[in-house]
Amino acid sequence: MSLFKAMGSAILCAAALLAFPLLASAWPKAVNTQVEKKSIDLYDPATVDGKTLKPGKYELLIDGNKVSFERDGQTVVTATCDWKTMPNKSEYNSATFSSKRVLQEIEFEGSKQALEVM
Repeated sequence: MSLFKAMGSAILCAAALLAFPLLASAWPKAVNTQVEKKSIDLYDPATVDGKTLKPGKYELLIDGNKVSFERDGQTVVTATCDWKTMPNKSEYNSATFSSKRVLQEIEFEGSKQALEVM
């Protein structure tokens, strides 16, 4: 009878060891809650989320999938955004606009990440 108990314990241990990776993968992952700060200079008016931004320097506060455009310490507009990986690092800060001057994407010097503004 002790042989059966030993085998039962071994099977139980084996099942627990096999189940552990499945449980660990289901555990919530740590999320980067740090706000990232960037800046951009706009030389012409641009539109973000329906709001026209005047030319000038803007601080960008990127928090998850939201980006806030600040000027002189005041939030001008907040929009939805997403990071996109580029094949190469950007050589300088740049912005891409639609034909109607809607800001679509911002590339940052030295980074392979571009910020898509929606």
